[in-house]
Amino acid sequence: MRIDLIGLWRRASRRHRAILALATALQTAAAMPAQAEPAPKGIAAVPSQCLDMAAVEWQVPADALRLILAVEQGVPGACSVNRNGTKDCGPGQINSIWFPVIAAGRVPPEVIQQALTVDPCYNIRVTAWILRQEIDKVGWENFWTAVGNYHSRTPEFHARYLRRVIEAAKALSIQQR
Repeated sequence: MRIDLIGLWRRASRRHRAILALATALQTAAAMPAQAEPAPKGIAAVPSQCLDMAAVEWQVPADALRLILAVEQGVPGACSVNRNGTKDCGPGQINSIWFPVIAAGRVPPEVIQQALTVDPCYNIRVTAWILRQEIDKVGWENFWTAVGNYHSRTPEFHARYLRRVIEAAKALSIQQR
């Protein structure tokens, strides 16, 4: 029996979406192999149903999320430390400058870091939310600016990131042939 998760997600209230997200995370955790294998990273680290639900929830293109994951290459359960002292966590490499914003005074930022690090479904939801914030700031007509801003607004880092996104798009296009 196939369940239309996207349809359920669209019709669900915020409370029910949280329950669906938890159920998906538990289902994902139960399906993970017990033996030590190399941790999947990037696109492979996020269940496709989680990515699709995040795209629907925040009304961003699922393919844009795939490109971000392909470039970021983050690993669930891991954070990397940047030269400026901030951290990038999980598959979408969410930067720690976002932790207080996401927490919004409701929970400690450390709880957000833990959730973003260990739960790939939560991580992609926040990745989609950040991309949506950037789209709302610059408008859909400047979509690629928003994608670059996901990484950095500093011109040199922004431009380098967009070049990496283009390379990822080419690589994914070749893989799908």
